Amino acid sequence: MNKTTRLDGIGDENGDIRHLFSYNLQRLAGVSSRIAHLTIRPEFGINTLDWRAMAVLDFLGVATLQVLARRAGVQKSQMSRTVSALEADGMIQREDNPRDKRSVHLHLSPKGKQRVQDVLQASRDRNRAMLRELSDDERLHFMALLEKVTIGSLAYLKELKGHEDGTEPPPPETAFETEML
Repeated sequence: MNKTTRLDGIGDENGDIRHLFSYNLQRLAGVSSRIAHLTIRPEFGINTLDWRAMAVLDFLGVATLQVLARRAGVQKSQMSRTVSALEADGMIQREDNPRDKRSVHLHLSPKGKQRVQDVLQASRDRNRAMLRELSDDERLHFMALLEKVTIGSLAYLKELKGHEDGTEPPPPETAFETEML
């Protein structure tokens, strides 16, 4: 690929994988994950899955294990191990689910809430560094475009899955608040 090649995210019959939006997005996600891994554990003593579980629980407030796992995008068994470790560290607390005796409600402890605020501040700093090549206007435009791509991708995923049950979840406030379909 030469410097004059214009990347449109789709490419043509003469292009290669580097022209595809999906490849570039995956590559960026990998870089972002590596940066998070190199900063979160040394500074805060938690791994990226711990952080994701805590951050999701922070915006949900209270959740069952199943909901937390789905919203964090991981298997329930993996989230169960993560929650157990975070509970042992005093970051998450469990309480009986008054509607379903087979499950529990999870929420952040005061210590967990403080850790989330600390990591969020570091994450804002990390994201500022990652987006430093963009002006403020470019950054706003980029995030708006990313939301549009997310909406289109979720619609395409829905088409591929067929939604046999016919139920529709309530619309999210933004595409970034969606669950895995």
